[in-house]
Amino acid sequence: MRYHDYHLDKYEVSKGGETIAFYLVYEYPEEETDKSVITFTDVALYNFTHTAGAIITDIYDEPVREFISKWGKEIQEWNRMQGVRYFKDSLEDYASSLESEGYKAWVIESAIGFYGFVIAKGVANA
Repeated sequence: MRYHDYHLDKYEVSKGGETIAFYLVYEYPEEETDKSVITFTDVALYNFTHTAGAIITDIYDEPVREFISKWGKEIQEWNRMQGVRYFKDSLEDYASSLESEGYKAWVIESAIGFYGFVIAKGVANA
């Protein structure tokens, strides 16, 4: 995937939240401009903070169960407040369900404030 030191131009959430596309631009003085689109499909859950001015430094996958154990309190609160897709009774059931369906957690980090994650079945880069 092409993303390191790319600026987040925008992101789009479509298909009722099931698809998320990151539009990234590598644009620096005296460098050739390059664009990259990273699309997550079959999204179960996502969260982004501080998107303005983001320069993406890393995107890596993490085991779903490990990720859910770190973010459990927040996920339970989001489920209580808005409902989380595929969440039923407990974090354990949620993690087991996502694992059995082939979901992965992707963590997205930035040099400037941005942090995010996507739990999805697939990711592609164009």
